[in-house]
Amino acid sequence: MQVFVSHAPSDRDVAAGLRADLAQLGRQVSLDRGEPVGSRWWEGVLQRVQRCDVFVLVSSPAAVRSPGCLATLRYARALRRPVLVVVAAATALPADAETAPVFTPAGMEISERVPKLRGALLALPAAPPLPDPLPPDPAVPYLDPIRQRLDEPTLEPAELRELLRQLRLRLRDEHERAAVWGLLVRLRSRTDLPAPLSAELEKVLAPGWQPDPERRVEKRYWDGQAWTTLVRHENREFNERRVPPPEATWSGDPTPARPRATATPRPAPKKTAVAGQDRTRLFLIGGGVAVVVAAVVAGYLLFDPTSSDPTSTAREFVDAVNIADRAALGQLTCAQDRARAPELFLRPDARFTLESVDENGDPPTFTILATDSVTTETDRRTYPMVEESGKWLVCQSRG
Repeated sequence: MQVFVSHAPSDRDVAAGLRADLAQLGRQVSLDRGEPVGSRWWEGVLQRVQRCDVFVLVSSPAAVRSPGCLATLRYARALRRPVLVVVAAATALPADAETAPVFTPAGMEISERVPKLRGALLALPAAPPLPDPLPPDPAVPYLDPIRQRLDEPTLEPAELRELLRQLRLRLRDEHERAAVWGLLVRLRSRTDLPAPLSAELEKVLAPGWQPDPERRVEKRYWDGQAWTTLVRHENREFNERRVPPPEATWSGDPTPARPRATATPRPAPKKTAVAGQDRTRLFLIGGGVAVVVAAVVAGYLLFDPTSSDPTSTAREFVDAVNIADRAALGQLTCAQDRARAPELFLRPDARFTLESVDENGDPPTFTILATDSVTTETDRRTYPMVEESGKWLVCQSRG
């Protein structure tokens, strides 16, 4: 008898014990832990479900939320495989498992557990022949299809909008949130995004407090381009010292986060002493309730002197200050302050993190967190913007 066991990653210990018990009974066991483990992972999973005589679901709150566990359970039902539920933690069962017999091994010694497990297996009906033809293969239950679509060189506007719609829906799942966030960053880097879609995506990825992608704390500050080390947990705001912030991308995604693509083509940038080098993300570790700034995204940082909205200007201004790019800073400063821009905005040992942008203000303003690496003190500063010759530019803070 071949037994297929599906379980969530958090139930690995229960699944390992179950596998040992089944092996003691002479059963051949294959395990699927409910998450991707390779490029051909899903194809192999479906083949093993087809070959099994019994499908076992290790049930727990994590398992009934796992797309992989639920997809394999539905496929086993479509193949008419007998199903047995083994309880790892109490939870309401999904519809496809509600009528299945339940075995609860908790609290049993091995001398009692193994014979009862054998009885539960023998009580199941024999597996009938597979349907002919086989039911359609279920879609990969994770984000791989979306990731593959985003790798395509060109996509139609309707396809891009549908990808954004799917990602926004899946962003609500806390277990997928980190991976979805990385795909949203990848989507933003595409040069074929229509202007309305780009504006909609910018609202999703705007600076602000977000659930921590690694769930180490409750909230983490996203500065619009990268995660910072400013966090909130149990009504406290503090800086995670010596702990690097997470990447925006999925851990298995070889493509790094890139600067936001604008809706209109950019002119070729003039090379400067800074722009001619690879610019890596810079992080400054502060103290107290300070923020460590993620200053520059990996890759070439291209400043656009023709920024058409206050948010773009604010982001480029913060980046220019953090890498002390005087040329870019001059292009982003209003006429009355341009000559004194380095004096006004470049301060030794201070680094900026963009906190918020008020595009609807009169005038528009943006607020930054400035951290002094020597004293570890942090203060907020708000800068107004003015529109000159169709460009939004930064002026000195007015108090």
